[in-house]
Amino acid sequence: MWDKALLKKHYDMGLAYEEYLPTLQAEQYDKRWVERYGQLALSDEQRTLVESFAREMPVLCLTGPWCGDCSLQGAAMARIAEVNPLIKLRFINRDDEHGELVVSSTINQGYRVPVTWFMAEDFELCSWFGDRTLSRYRSMAQKQLAPDAKGGCNSPRPNDPVREVLQEVLEEFERVQLMLRLSGRLREIHGD
Repeated sequence: MWDKALLKKHYDMGLAYEEYLPTLQAEQYDKRWVERYGQLALSDEQRTLVESFAREMPVLCLTGPWCGDCSLQGAAMARIAEVNPLIKLRFINRDDEHGELVVSSTINQGYRVPVTWFMAEDFELCSWFGDRTLSRYRSMAQKQLAPDAKGGCNSPRPNDPVREVLQEVLEEFERVQLMLRLSGRLREIHGD
Protein backbone atom coordinates (compact mmCIF):
# COMPACT_ATOMS: atom_id res chain seq x y z
CA MET A 1 0.00 0.00 0.00
CA TRP A 2 2.65 2.56 1.01
CA ASP A 3 6.24 2.05 0.16
CA LYS A 4 8.94 4.05 1.86
CA ALA A 5 9.86 5.93 -1.34
CA LEU A 6 6.29 7.27 -1.58
CA LEU A 7 6.21 8.25 2.09
CA LYS A 8 9.63 9.90 1.90
CA LYS A 9 8.64 11.83 -1.24
CA HIS A 10 5.63 13.35 0.49
CA TYR A 11 7.47 13.80 3.79
CA ASP A 12 10.12 15.83 1.97
CA MET A 13 7.34 18.06 0.63
CA GLY A 14 5.93 18.56 4.12
CA LEU A 15 6.32 21.53 6.42
CA ALA A 16 7.15 21.79 10.09
CA TYR A 17 4.32 23.14 12.27
CA GLU A 18 5.69 26.69 12.39
CA GLU A 19 6.05 26.65 8.58
CA TYR A 20 2.62 25.10 8.01
CA LEU A 21 0.63 27.63 10.06
CA PRO A 22 1.26 30.58 7.69
CA THR A 23 -0.19 28.51 4.81
CA LEU A 24 -3.49 28.48 6.71
CA GLN A 25 -3.79 32.25 7.17
CA ALA A 26 -5.58 33.15 3.91
CA GLU A 27 -8.75 31.40 5.07
CA GLN A 28 -8.02 32.15 8.74
CA TYR A 29 -7.82 28.46 9.61
CA ASP A 30 -4.60 29.14 11.50
CA LYS A 31 -6.60 30.68 14.38
CA ARG A 32 -8.18 27.33 15.27
CA TRP A 33 -4.79 25.58 15.12
CA VAL A 34 -3.21 28.25 17.35
CA GLU A 35 -6.12 28.06 19.81
CA ARG A 36 -5.78 24.28 20.10
CA TYR A 37 -2.02 24.55 20.47
CA GLY A 38 -2.57 26.89 23.41
CA GLN A 39 -4.84 24.32 25.09
CA LEU A 40 -2.41 21.43 24.76
CA ALA A 41 0.70 22.08 26.82
CA LEU A 42 2.17 18.77 27.96
CA SER A 43 2.14 17.92 31.65
CA ASP A 44 5.50 17.35 33.36
CA GLU A 45 4.90 13.59 33.23
CA GLN A 46 4.10 13.72 29.51
CA ARG A 47 7.18 15.87 28.81
CA THR A 48 9.43 13.46 30.71
CA LEU A 49 8.07 10.56 28.66
CA VAL A 50 8.64 12.29 25.32
CA GLU A 51 12.10 13.49 26.35
CA SER A 52 13.04 9.85 26.96
CA PHE A 53 12.44 8.83 23.32
CA ALA A 54 15.73 7.61 21.86
CA ARG A 55 14.96 6.77 18.21
CA GLU A 56 14.47 9.15 15.33
CA MET A 57 10.87 9.10 14.18
CA PRO A 58 9.74 10.85 10.99
CA VAL A 59 6.01 11.60 11.25
CA LEU A 60 3.89 12.78 8.32
CA CYS A 61 0.41 14.21 8.88
CA LEU A 62 -2.00 14.69 5.97
CA THR A 63 -4.48 17.40 6.91
CA GLY A 64 -7.36 19.48 5.72
CA PRO A 65 -6.79 22.98 7.07
CA TRP A 66 -10.55 23.43 7.59
CA CYS A 67 -10.82 20.19 9.62
CA GLY A 68 -11.40 20.52 13.37
CA ASP A 69 -9.92 17.10 14.12
CA CYS A 70 -6.83 18.08 12.11
CA SER A 71 -6.31 21.25 14.13
CA LEU A 72 -6.73 19.32 17.38
CA GLN A 73 -4.52 16.34 16.49
CA GLY A 74 -2.06 18.54 14.59
CA ALA A 75 -1.58 20.86 17.55
CA ALA A 76 -1.22 17.84 19.87
CA MET A 77 1.45 16.37 17.60
CA ALA A 78 3.24 19.72 17.40
CA ARG A 79 3.34 19.93 21.20
CA ILE A 80 4.76 16.41 21.40
CA ALA A 81 7.34 16.96 18.64
CA GLU A 82 8.66 20.20 20.11
CA VAL A 83 9.84 18.33 23.22
CA ASN A 84 12.18 15.93 21.43
CA PRO A 85 14.22 16.77 18.30
CA LEU A 86 14.21 13.10 17.30
CA ILE A 87 10.54 13.49 16.35
CA LYS A 88 10.61 14.90 12.82
CA LEU A 89 7.00 16.03 12.27
CA ARG A 90 5.82 17.34 8.90
CA PHE A 91 2.38 18.45 7.69
CA ILE A 92 0.92 18.35 4.20
CA ASN A 93 -2.39 19.69 2.91
CA ARG A 94 -4.51 17.07 1.18
CA ASP A 95 -5.68 19.70 -1.31
CA ASP A 96 -2.12 20.29 -2.57
CA GLU A 97 0.02 17.95 -4.69
CA HIS A 98 -0.58 14.78 -2.68
CA GLY A 99 -3.28 12.98 -4.69
CA GLU A 100 -1.50 9.62 -4.81
CA LEU A 101 -1.16 9.63 -1.03
CA VAL A 102 -4.77 10.74 -0.50
CA VAL A 103 -6.13 8.03 -2.80
CA SER A 104 -4.10 5.32 -1.07
CA SER A 105 -5.22 6.36 2.43
CA THR A 106 -8.99 5.98 2.31
CA ILE A 107 -10.70 5.02 5.55
CA ASN A 108 -14.12 3.39 5.41
CA GLN A 109 -14.22 4.28 1.70
CA GLY A 110 -13.70 7.97 2.36
CA TYR A 111 -10.91 10.48 1.87
CA ARG A 112 -10.57 11.39 5.51
CA VAL A 113 -8.21 13.60 7.41
CA PRO A 114 -6.16 13.67 9.44
CA VAL A 115 -4.08 10.66 8.46
CA THR A 116 -0.67 10.32 10.08
CA TRP A 117 2.18 7.97 9.20
CA PHE A 118 4.83 7.07 11.79
CA MET A 119 8.10 5.84 10.32
CA ALA A 120 11.51 4.55 11.31
CA GLU A 121 14.56 6.68 10.55
CA ASP A 122 14.85 5.02 7.10
CA PHE A 123 11.17 5.74 6.32
CA GLU A 124 10.02 2.15 6.89
CA LEU A 125 6.36 2.43 7.87
CA CYS A 126 5.67 1.53 11.50
CA SER A 127 2.11 2.70 11.94
CA TRP A 128 -0.58 4.87 10.50
CA PHE A 129 -3.24 6.62 12.47
CA GLY A 130 -6.30 8.05 10.79
CA ASP A 131 -9.48 9.98 11.25
CA ARG A 132 -10.78 10.67 14.76
CA THR A 133 -9.52 9.29 18.04
CA LEU A 134 -11.58 6.97 20.23
CA SER A 135 -12.58 9.73 22.67
CA ARG A 136 -13.84 11.90 19.78
CA TYR A 137 -15.97 9.03 18.49
CA ARG A 138 -17.31 8.40 22.00
CA SER A 139 -18.32 12.05 22.33
CA MET A 140 -19.96 12.03 18.91
CA ALA A 141 -21.83 8.79 19.65
CA GLN A 142 -23.25 10.21 22.87
CA LYS A 143 -24.47 13.29 21.00
CA GLN A 144 -25.84 11.55 17.91
CA LEU A 145 -27.12 8.13 19.01
CA ALA A 146 -30.03 7.30 21.27
CA PRO A 147 -28.99 6.24 24.79
CA ASP A 148 -30.28 2.70 24.24
CA ALA A 149 -28.72 2.31 20.76
CA LYS A 150 -26.21 -0.46 20.21
CA GLY A 151 -22.69 0.47 19.23
CA GLY A 152 -20.83 2.34 21.91
CA CYS A 153 -22.93 5.29 23.00
CA ASN A 154 -22.76 4.00 26.57
CA SER A 155 -18.99 4.51 26.70
CA PRO A 156 -17.82 7.10 29.18
CA ARG A 157 -17.36 10.59 27.81
CA PRO A 158 -14.04 12.17 28.80
CA ASN A 159 -14.07 14.99 31.35
CA ASP A 160 -11.71 17.05 29.19
CA PRO A 161 -12.09 15.92 25.56
CA VAL A 162 -9.25 18.12 24.26
CA ARG A 163 -6.73 16.79 26.78
CA GLU A 164 -7.98 13.24 26.15
CA VAL A 165 -7.11 13.58 22.45
CA LEU A 166 -3.63 14.77 23.44
CA GLN A 167 -3.20 11.66 25.59
CA GLU A 168 -4.44 9.34 22.84
CA VAL A 169 -2.07 10.89 20.29
CA LEU A 170 0.79 10.70 22.79
CA GLU A 171 0.08 7.01 23.38
CA GLU A 172 0.50 6.32 19.66
CA PHE A 173 3.82 8.20 19.64
CA GLU A 174 4.92 6.14 22.64
CA ARG A 175 3.77 2.88 21.05
CA VAL A 176 5.76 3.58 17.89
CA GLN A 177 8.79 4.74 19.87
CA LEU A 178 8.78 1.47 21.82
CA MET A 179 8.42 -0.43 18.55
CA LEU A 180 11.47 1.41 17.19
CA ARG A 181 13.47 0.99 20.38
CA LEU A 182 12.81 -2.76 20.55
CA SER A 183 13.27 -3.43 16.84
CA GLY A 184 15.97 -6.05 16.31
CA ARG A 185 16.82 -4.44 12.99
CA LEU A 186 17.37 -1.01 14.53
CA ARG A 187 19.11 -2.38 17.64
CA GLU A 188 21.63 -4.05 15.37
CA ILE A 189 22.19 -0.82 13.43
CA HIS A 190 22.63 1.24 16.61
CA GLY A 191 24.46 -1.42 18.62
CA ASP A 192 22.10 -1.24 21.57
